[in-house]
Amino acid sequence: MQTSELKLASVDSTMEAAKGLAASQDFLLVSAEAQTRGKGTRGRPWQSRPGNIYVTLGVNRRHLPPARLALLPLEMGLHLWEAAAALLPTDSRKCLTLKWPNDLLIKGGKAAGILMESYGEFLLIGIGINVAAAPEVTDGGTPSACLGQAGMPLDGKDALIDDLYRRVQAAPKDAEAYAAESILLRWQGKVDWDRAHIIRDRPGKPLVLPLAVNGQGHLQVRHADGSREWLVAEYLA
Repeated sequence: MQTSELKLASVDSTMEAAKGLAASQDFLLVSAEAQTRGKGTRGRPWQSRPGNIYVTLGVNRRHLPPARLALLPLEMGLHLWEAAAALLPTDSRKCLTLKWPNDLLIKGGKAAGILMESYGEFLLIGIGINVAAAPEVTDGGTPSACLGQAGMPLDGKDALIDDLYRRVQAAPKDAEAYAAESILLRWQGKVDWDRAHIIRDRPGKPLVLPLAVNGQGHLQVRHADGSREWLVAEYLA
């Protein structure tokens, strides 16, 4: 198995640096202490604060059969939840939840987000994790939170990054744990199904309640008028 790792003090974007590193390897990792042009969903800026995590993981498509590729956003959410939970006190883990498709929440505040891009033979997975600081959210998104306030050691950043990378590399070898049924079951167990959300980028920002997720990773929601809809690529706040 071929892997590449690049750890930087500062970079414009770990995602862009990963594109420069991608070749024929199986997996790759680029991390940085700071980003100057980090980005979130739909081109929104991802604010860089000292002490937080900025990382991009790359998985070669030869490790992503169609069934796994469809649920990779949910799978990455699981990796993130499990790696973060391992560094939190037991009492804090019950406050750690996932929001579709793969935002990590702690006590309802957004502690981490994931952005995926296709690049050649790779799926690149950019991850920003608030460990030491929770940047203010002023654009209508989910209010932020940080794992340090929930008890994660501030010197645990490298352990969290290394654990995430290990989990991503190990997943293709564990067909049972990462079969579609297993991913869906485990992911559903980490979601707050009673929490309503707004569809952030839709006119009127309708309020919806999550109901179910299917084998393609789509989320079924119920609107205030009782109608139901399957969401494919919307952003919830």
